[in-house]
Amino acid sequence: MTSRTIFTSALFTVSAVTGLVFLAIQLLDVDYIGTVTGTSKTHNSIGSYWSTGKNMPTPRGEFAAVLLDGKIYAIGGVDYRPGFGRMNIVEIYDIASNRWSVGKPLPIPLDHFACAVYDGKIYVVGGYVAQKVPTDKVFIYDTDRNEWQEGKSLPSPRGALKAQFIDDKLYAVGGLNSSEAPVNTNYVYDPKTATWTEKKPMLTARQHFASAVLDGKLFVMGGRILGDGVPSEDISITLTNFNRVEVYDPKLDSWTALHPMLTKRTGFAAASSGGNIYVFGGQDVVGISKTVEKYDPVLDRWTFDKPMSTARFAFTAVAFDDKIYVVGGQRIVNSDIEPLQMNEIFHTGDGE
Repeated sequence: MTSRTIFTSALFTVSAVTGLVFLAIQLLDVDYIGTVTGTSKTHNSIGSYWSTGKNMPTPRGEFAAVLLDGKIYAIGGVDYRPGFGRMNIVEIYDIASNRWSVGKPLPIPLDHFACAVYDGKIYVVGGYVAQKVPTDKVFIYDTDRNEWQEGKSLPSPRGALKAQFIDDKLYAVGGLNSSEAPVNTNYVYDPKTATWTEKKPMLTARQHFASAVLDGKLFVMGGRILGDGVPSEDISITLTNFNRVEVYDPKLDSWTALHPMLTKRTGFAAASSGGNIYVFGGQDVVGISKTVEKYDPVLDRWTFDKPMSTARFAFTAVAFDDKIYVVGGQRIVNSDIEPLQMNEIFHTGDGE
């Protein structure tokens, strides 16, 4: 039996009782359904709702996306269907016009990498090349010139990591190393000197997690633990997924544990908006999820919000104003991984 078969079987060990619990959560969360410019609009008690934007042209999962000058750049990714595979494509979503265009492709096909924006340029960090081998490559996309250049490599190869810019420094944390073991490393890159250094590591080694920046601090959430050379897809999801949340203060070079998420999840997306952090979908301990949670940093509290229409994982979330664009991803259909094009827009209600 292949690791993919084992992984898929684990995803679908779902009891009828669990399904009813998730259905009850969703039903209790909705109090109004209406229509906005031809798209479905569902409100809940705190004012948030979902609408839809134009679908991404290419279905894919395990890619990354960032916001730059009012546009979302969706980069790389993978399509596990026969005849497809790892990608180097760049597709650009203009939020104002609700249209997609094509950018210059990555120098090499990549998935499971991290992506961040600084000084008008997009930094692509690490990721997987052929056969899920992590790389130490860093590529920098100058969107004005529509050109890629290679940057200073990571100190060591990483896949399924996260990266964020804070105060002119790029923080690349966690992920899987070349032995397929999760790590807690915290590499910091200075674009002015093109040098990497190490800072205090995360409290917990993790991979396939989510991150967000809020008030000059780096938040990391959930993901998978364990490993020790065994791909986590070959271990029960119940054992590998967790809900631990930690925050890093770059000024103090210190990590602090926060209140955990309500759901243990991996392969999910996160974004900050309106002083809060939102997490979306992913793989929980029973299957593919469409639940949404909101984190209030003042209260250190998580609450459920309006769920997505489609359960999915391996997608991205990008915030712009009081909206979060939740794009692409994967779902399981007849035991196969199906890539998605969907572009759902979560309206937080913070500006309404």
